[in-house]
Parts: sequence; C-alpha cells; structure tokens
Amino acid sequence: MSKTILLNQNWIFSKEGHDEPVTLPHTWNAIDGQDGGNDYYRGTCCYTTVLPDIVLPENGRAVLQFDAVAMTAEVYLNEQKLAEHKGGYSAFCVDITDALRNGSNLLRVNVDNSDNDTVYPQKADFTFYGGIYRDVTLHVVPAAHFALAENGAVPVKVTPIVTDLDARRCEVTVEAAVVGAEERQLHA
Repeated sequence: MSKTILLNQNWIFSKEGHDEPVTLPHTWNAIDGQDGGNDYYRGTCCYTTVLPDIVLPENGRAVLQFDAVAMTAEVYLNEQKLAEHKGGYSAFCVDITDALRNGSNLLRVNVDNSDNDTVYPQKADFTFYGGIYRDVTLHVVPAAHFALAENGAVPVKVTPIVTDLDARRCEVTVEAAVVGAEERQLHA
C-alpha cells in the first residue's frame, strides 16, 4: 500500500549564516521582492529538515516530490548528493531509498535563485523569487506501483474515442506507467 506524507512542517531555513524555522511553501524574497526594484536577494540559501521514520515495504521505494523550487535545487540526504534540478517552475522527484539510514535522516536542499544563463526565463519584469515555494511530499510505495515520473507528471492517461455518436458509444483507453507490475489488457 502506498503512503503519502506532506513534509511542509519543521524546516530550518539558512541564509548568510542566519537560521530560522519556516513552514513551506516559503520564499526568502517575501519582503525585498515586493518593491518593484531589482535589488532583492539573489543567491544560494539552504533548507534542512529531519525526515520522519520511514518504514519501507519489501522492495519498496521512498521518493520525494518537490512541486517547485526556484530556480535551481541540489538535494542531499545524510550529506549524500542525490539530485540536481534546474527549472524553478516545474515539479521533480528524487528517489531517496538507497541513501536512507535506520532512524534519523537529514534532508538538505540548497536553493539558488541567482541570475544564470541555463534556467529560463532569464529576464522578465517580475521578481525571481527564491525558495521552496510549493509542497514537498514523501511517497512510500511498494515494489509494484504507479511510476513517479521525474517531472512529477500524473502516470495515468485516459483517451476516449467516440465510435458511434448516435448510439452514444465510445472506446476508452487507459494507460498507466507502472513499476514492477505485469502489463495487462482489459476489455469491457
């Protein structure tokens, strides 16, 4: 059975040597990014939290889903770098299973909203807010599960095709991206 845990509480935010507790979603430009100028803080800050105890089912996986981090992110578990994501407006997933320890696990996310030439948009008439500004979720899944795509996309696709409009008939194709399960075709 899959389990989903929202991880928005109990984070420590660090900026230039100053630490403070925060709740996600969070941005460090909530005040300095509001005046319309281009003088708001752009740089690297850090978010840390201790994950709750994670009990995996046999051959199960633990996957973090970040719904958005602006603008780039480096994800570490127990000081082991697991992923880097470039794209402040897109969701991404990180499989943390192989880095988990029994007991306490420290999650650190380095976030950078510096001006750069690899993440779009590069110039605009709005503030490039920095932070983990959407939810972070932990998915604990069994060996056979719906795939958690790298980009956070829904793993199910439904395609209806009308075959006889007068008779109100259609064919519906449902495709699911799965891990560790057999392919099956069902006809109703």
